[in-house]
Amino acid sequence: MDISDALKQDAWQNESDLPLILLTISHSSLSEDIRVVNNKVAVTSNGLEYIAFPFDIRLPDSKEDSQPSAKLTICNVSREIGFAIRSISTPPSVMITVVRQDTPNIVEAQFVGMRLNNVKYNMMTVTADLEFEDLTREEFPSLKFSPSIFKGIL
Repeated sequence: MDISDALKQDAWQNESDLPLILLTISHSSLSEDIRVVNNKVAVTSNGLEYIAFPFDIRLPDSKEDSQPSAKLTICNVSREIGFAIRSISTPPSVMITVVRQDTPNIVEAQFVGMRLNNVKYNMMTVTADLEFEDLTREEFPSLKFSPSIFKGIL
């Protein structure tokens, strides 16, 4: 999804309406999704509550010869996020949503289908790369025409 024209025009003009980054980490092994916002107070957006939790994020880039990627650094002082991420064995999916403080139900930009990779953690932080699935490495076509799969071919 592209960033909305309204956000581009006045992104930093009104300090009371600065953008918020909503982060959702999902995995089938987690009892519920992890939802955090880089704010000092919790935010409800489209019926979902995002807990105020300090993190830094570099939004996905759009370089010409590479897959878009982002970088996440999230606070691990309370160790909740670190324990949750260490409890799963495959990369969780991540959704990044950008909203405004005054209108949290209006999505200004959204990045879905990212995976949390290269996770590193210590007592203070969890850092990870956020990457989209690299579809250029997928075999095409996905099936080979052979008599075992297609009975009419001989």
